Parts: sequence; structure tokens; C-alpha cells
Amino acid sequence: MTFPGRDPEVIIPPQPAHAPNSPPSRPAHLTWSATHDRLQALTVWTERRPGHGEDAEPLAAYHRPTGNGLLAVFDGAGGSGAAPAWRTPDGATHTGAWVGARVARLAAECWFQGVVDAEEPDTPERLTCCLRAVLAAAPRTARSKVTGSMRRLLPTTMAAVRYRLGDHGVRWQAVWAGDSRSYALLPGSGLHALTRDHTHEDDTLAQLRQDPPMTNVICADRPFELSAHQGEFRRPCVLLSATDGFFGYAHTPAQFECLLLETLGQARTAGEWAGLLRRAIQPITGDDASLSLVALGFDDFAQLRGAFAERYDSVVRSGYRDVPTADGPDVLRDWQDRTWESYRPTYEQLMPGVRE
Repeated sequence: MTFPGRDPEVIIPPQPAHAPNSPPSRPAHLTWSATHDRLQALTVWTERRPGHGEDAEPLAAYHRPTGNGLLAVFDGAGGSGAAPAWRTPDGATHTGAWVGARVARLAAECWFQGVVDAEEPDTPERLTCCLRAVLAAAPRTARSKVTGSMRRLLPTTMAAVRYRLGDHGVRWQAVWAGDSRSYALLPGSGLHALTRDHTHEDDTLAQLRQDPPMTNVICADRPFELSAHQGEFRRPCVLLSATDGFFGYAHTPAQFECLLLETLGQARTAGEWAGLLRRAIQPITGDDASLSLVALGFDDFAQLRGAFAERYDSVVRSGYRDVPTADGPDVLRDWQDRTWESYRPTYEQLMPGVRE
């Protein structure tokens, strides 16, 4: 998809469109997909409160001439950014979290456009500068009496994967702030985390149980930092980024992979996969949810689906989908601990180390 005034070789998902002065559809959601050569991309976006979801629309951009791509998701931090920050011309008010996520999306898109158009540095430091500049210029027309040490101005998470195709491989760099995540999904070994949440709790299962506060988010009024982690895969492979609405309401980390593979096995196209993911996540999540994904090096969708059939069978045999139905929290907790112990080594194999 192309946009006026933008490089026609960049694919970027559209934003949800609503008729003027009319409410959005309920429930609000958007799915998008595109294919080019041996690249298949999709995005999924849902919101719990139509018109007020604090996840920005996910970003999936690809520059055909150079083989450069970017996936990114943004989750406005509704707790620290709950104060009103912007009032639309028709009188609707949006929170700082809502504004912050969308401003960060704009900054990431501008950064990537500069990388492919003007050969600007593709470093996390340059992206940080873009984020700070766009956040500083963001409108702040609403006023709030909410104050306190936990308050942030336009706070949001970000999880992004910058990638570049080579002759046979994919160079990638994950860049993030907060608790949104990026992953690799590989045919032989399944789901691998490429990021580590900015929280004091480092165990992924414990994070599901506790939902610990974040220690670092993008915002307009305080210092923040972007973490980065990079590597290279041989093709074919799948890269993705997701907000916690997709993975934060599962019983175990393995169940996010189950969701991805089960819906993949039912789909016939990338567009169908996106739709199945959306329909699967909306009934079970308690939050806005967004995901951006690209499959690289598969001849077509049938080959993509077939490449993960054996992995899905392995996941099923391992019992990762089999949530105990017996009464009592101890039974569920024992099952979580047991399955996490077997799943964890592969899941964390490519995860960056614990920060000191």
C-alpha cells in the first residue's frame, strides 16, 4: 500500500478509517496483510474501548529496493498516562497514553523513512532522537490536575524489529522500551523471545502471574532509553512484535506460540491468518492487542503453513495447550511450573541477558 508524498516502495498498513462524526465499529479492530515476492506481512489491532484504545495501530514497513523492513507496536501506558492530553475538534478527549503511543508510531515511521530515503543512521540512538523530537512537538491541549511521581507525559511502550534481507539470511535488530515484545518464530524450534521486559522481575512466567510495573517507558517529560539486541537468521523465518494484550493473558508463555501456530494451521492466506488471530485473541484478552508480523523466505503461504506443521504437533504433544480443568489454584500452578520448565530453554535461547 502506498501513500501520497511517501516513497512508493514502502508498504505501511493503513490506519482505521471512520466516517466523520460517526462512532467506530464495535468492537473496533483492524487487520491488514500484504505479499511481495517471498515476503508475507500482516498486522492485527484491536481495542477494548472503541475509539479510546491505547495501542497505536501496528507498523509494518518494507522498502523493496533495499530489502529493509521495520515491524513495530506501541502500547500507551494507561496507568501513568491516564490524564487527558488532547481534545479533538469534535470534543472527544484522549489520554496521554493514547497520544503517546501514536506519536511514537509517527516517530518510528519517520525514522525508518529517513533510513531508506536519506541514508540516515539506523541506530537506536538516532531513533531515540526522533522519538524525543516528535514527543516534544506533540499537541497538549487538555489540562489535568493529576500529579504525582508515577505520572508520565505521553508514556508508551515500543517493541520494534528492524531487519534487512541478504542473499540467504536476515540481519535483525530488536529495539524496545517497556514490556511489549519482539520474537522470532522458527520452523525447527518455535517461538524465541528477542527482547527482555523492562521490569524488576526477569522470569517470564512470574511476569504473567504478577504483571510487575515497568522501569522504563518512552515519555515526553523524563529520560528514557531504548534497549537493543541483534543477530542474523537464515531464511525462511518469521519475525514479529506484539503488545501484552496478545501474550499477557495466557496461562503460560508457550500458549502464545500455540495461538500463533493453531491459527496458522487453519489459514489459507496471510489475510486469513490475521483474521483468525484477531478473532482468537479478542474473546480472551483483557486489554487492547496489536501485532505486526513478517514471514521471510517462504515461496507461498502453503509452504509457510507446512513449515510449522511438525512444530505444532510437537507443541500439542508437550501438553502446552492442555490447561488443567480440575478445581484449585495449586493444580494450575503446578502445571504452569512444569510446562514452563520444559519450554523455557528454547524460548529464552535468543533473549538478551539480564541487565545489571
